[in-house]
Amino acid sequence: MVRRVRFPPRCQGFALAAVLWLMAGLSIVVVLVADAAQASAERVAQLRERTEFIRSALSGRAQAQYWLSGARPRNADFFDGAAVVLADGTPYQTSAISTIALQDHGGLIDLNSANRDLMASFLLSCTVPADKTDALIDALSDYIDEDNLQRLNGAERDTYTAEGKPPPRNSPLLSEAEVWDVYGWAPYRATFERNGCEQGFTVYGETTMLGSSLNLATAPASVLRGSGFSEEIILDIVSARSDPTKIAERLAQNNALIGAGGLFGGAGSKQVQKVLRVTQRHTSGPWVMRYTLTLDPDSDDRPWSISQPYVGAEPVLGSKMDPLPWPNQPPASMPSDVSRFLSF
Repeated sequence: MVRRVRFPPRCQGFALAAVLWLMAGLSIVVVLVADAAQASAERVAQLRERTEFIRSALSGRAQAQYWLSGARPRNADFFDGAAVVLADGTPYQTSAISTIALQDHGGLIDLNSANRDLMASFLLSCTVPADKTDALIDALSDYIDEDNLQRLNGAERDTYTAEGKPPPRNSPLLSEAEVWDVYGWAPYRATFERNGCEQGFTVYGETTMLGSSLNLATAPASVLRGSGFSEEIILDIVSARSDPTKIAERLAQNNALIGAGGLFGGAGSKQVQKVLRVTQRHTSGPWVMRYTLTLDPDSDDRPWSISQPYVGAEPVLGSKMDPLPWPNQPPASMPSDVSRFLSF
């Protein structure tokens, strides 16, 4: 005869609680496993998206290099006899998932030789306090000159040593990012990156007998704003860039307003430099490829070179422009024949 064992009510309650605790623990484990699986899937998707973007960007880069090597620079663009590509940061669609934008370095503020008034105006427009601009400009000048004489508001070796920083190189900056090594500049880096002002600098500018020269036809709005132009004039310059005749008229008018020398060194007669900042972006994701492209179609070695490459993820600042179509046809001439066939 089987005898049933009866547990006291207290033991039955304990068993029920234990089962509930076990079920709760298993639920937590299931949730953690599901979260880990989802995070892993998201990382795989991001890696796949990044890989596809790099593949597309490299293909677009090769296409752009070949086309640009057979095109001719003008005031604000490159022209191959049929198609035009602006060099003022306007995005162009090169594939379903990537765009490319060219920025003429001649339209940016040269850190190695910028006019002092122009630099001060630009810093103010980038929210640097008025009482700090002289110190930043003097510190930059002390960093890039060849002597150890300290300017009134500048900084030389002793100042850097006291702050535990490497001394200034006393030579021109090698990249735009090096400016954050200059005494006093680093605290403004985050602000400049948020408002896009760091993209207004270059170390590849051109100089004339009058000093640094700025190409108004390709300068981005942030540089034009920092140069003292009103929003009305900025809009007028930017909107004129798609029309070569109109841009020539606007530059002549603006040169008459500011003078042939002025802050810009006679900018109206400038052409797009053959040194470009190229930015390739994913159309929907954060992925970016950026580099400096130097064109030299007459070179016996190679018609172009790339320096300062960067691949990463970053948000899109400001309003997003709809990209224009990249020219589908090949350039009107082979790179080695550009000087013979393109006379414009």
